[in-house]
Amino acid sequence: MFENIKFGPCGTEYQDKEDEYIKIWEKAGDSDVSSVSKIVAVTFCKPSGDCWIQIHPDYRFVEKKIALWIERQRREIKSNETPELELRFYVDEIDEKRKALLTELGYEDSGLNEYNRIRPIDKPIPEYQPPKGFTIKSVDVEEDFVKYKKVQAAVFPHCSRMTKRTAKTYSTASFYKRDLDLVAVDRNGDFAAFCTVRIDPVSRMAELEPVGTHPDYRKLGLARSVICEGLHRLQKYCPSSMCILGAAPSEAANRLYESIGFTEKTEVHLWRKKL
Repeated sequence: MFENIKFGPCGTEYQDKEDEYIKIWEKAGDSDVSSVSKIVAVTFCKPSGDCWIQIHPDYRFVEKKIALWIERQRREIKSNETPELELRFYVDEIDEKRKALLTELGYEDSGLNEYNRIRPIDKPIPEYQPPKGFTIKSVDVEEDFVKYKKVQAAVFPHCSRMTKRTAKTYSTASFYKRDLDLVAVDRNGDFAAFCTVRIDPVSRMAELEPVGTHPDYRKLGLARSVICEGLHRLQKYCPSSMCILGAAPSEAANRLYESIGFTEKTEVHLWRKKL
């Protein structure tokens, strides 16, 4: 998520001032100056009000202080486009401590927003075959830019902001592998569906992001085909785990992801508060 802030192709070009949105929380007063990390938490709060807290389990006693600090930060970096000042936290349904803290601070659970899904690494990859008239290929983000942007923007409207420059920047991210950036192509050469498998170079965790099918080509099995092809190609990279973070909770998305083995899932709820 953090690398995507700078390298994601569908946002505006990253500005240095955006470093202020991300904060690293370290243990203070420790005389140990060894190479062992003293980071206890990382927070990210967008000007829109969407916020995340990643905290070490041993330091959850400082979580309230962090949440209150984020509220102050939110007031300082508020977006002029937001008519009301609001904070929104994305919270795993199983995180009882986070839920209790936000309740204490006056937040309300607005319900299911998305799923975090996991696919066991040793689970067999389903058999698949692209529909007749379609092929699957890797993308060249520069050569294929126009079609690449068009198909992604048809699914995710904010991708209409993609430029050749941001697409090129995306291809330089450490999580990006060209052979894992896939599209389904029709007989006319148009892009009909897409799936990118990202790999974190440190943890070796693999993630599907993004995935989608152009509205004109849905219900043909194209998303299933590009995902399964991505899973096959992923094997040579020996991933440690396979996940989808922020998967849509729609009936169609649930059917698709469960049919290809992403059966373990955790609900992510959106908690809101007006400041």
